[in-house]
Amino acid sequence: MKILHDIHTHNVFSACCGDRSASTAAYLEKEAELGMRLFGLSNHLWDERVAGASYWYKNQTICKAEEAKNAFALADPSLKVLFGCETEFYACRDILGMSAEGAAHFDYLLIPHSHLHMRNEVMADFPEILEARAQIRAELAEKLPYLPEKNLDAMAATLKEADIVKIFPELEINVMTYTNRANLDTFRALLANAELQKLAGTMPISIAHSFAPCGVPHVKKNEYLAHIRDEDAAECYRAAAKLGLYIELNVGAITEVSFDMSNNRLIDLYRIAKAEGCQFTFGTDSHSVAGLELIREGDRVADALGLEMRDIAEFVRCGVEL
Repeated sequence: MKILHDIHTHNVFSACCGDRSASTAAYLEKEAELGMRLFGLSNHLWDERVAGASYWYKNQTICKAEEAKNAFALADPSLKVLFGCETEFYACRDILGMSAEGAAHFDYLLIPHSHLHMRNEVMADFPEILEARAQIRAELAEKLPYLPEKNLDAMAATLKEADIVKIFPELEINVMTYTNRANLDTFRALLANAELQKLAGTMPISIAHSFAPCGVPHVKKNEYLAHIRDEDAAECYRAAAKLGLYIELNVGAITEVSFDMSNNRLIDLYRIAKAEGCQFTFGTDSHSVAGLELIREGDRVADALGLEMRDIAEFVRCGVEL
């Protein structure tokens, strides 16, 4: 199977895009060069109608994102272009960063559950870390009594988990256990979210990089994912299929785990998704023009999973060649 669509891309609108040349026009030109048939722009976005956006998201709104559509007219006639977005799900507060009204602006949505690096938004801090951070703050307050409360809070918050473990080596924190539990809990919480259930079935929605734990070092991802039980993954994917949600095959996330498809736990998990009746979309998760080339690894992903046309979400089938 040849994958000729990429609907997970981020240009300069996304705050995490480091390629200043990554304009919509540049992406369209590169996709035509690669012989792609379907391109989807999916910048990080929080619907301005929804309360609770973090500082990082506050300027990434629908109103601003829609400016990119002005460049769509530049696309090669052989390239179909879709306007989508990657919104956010704050599992800790059960907030989906997209309303039904906001969703009407898009051709499709990507919704992640695995941005686990977003502590206390997607994944809660480890209890031991919270206790240690509180102790550090108390010591700072004692030694620096002239500092305002907000400054003490900020100073304690800047310490990373790894720094705190070095300060308190006696802490016994099973990071893998907490992370894997959060990986499953956030997936389940997303499916149970009332706004998501309202949107499901009304438009194409793909769960972005499911179970790929953002924030875990690349070299450890296979090890972490090996501890997610098949039956738990099957339960999650079965529920997603029942809601009519698609599962994204995020080539960037998959290759971060391993370029060896025979030794890649995400591939194993996506085989389970296929067995549970899920259909798939493909994306590179590119944050640069050059990153779009990674879609050619999508062919290997499709072959490793033994995908057929019926396994592909209908709205992207024009971007697949058997």
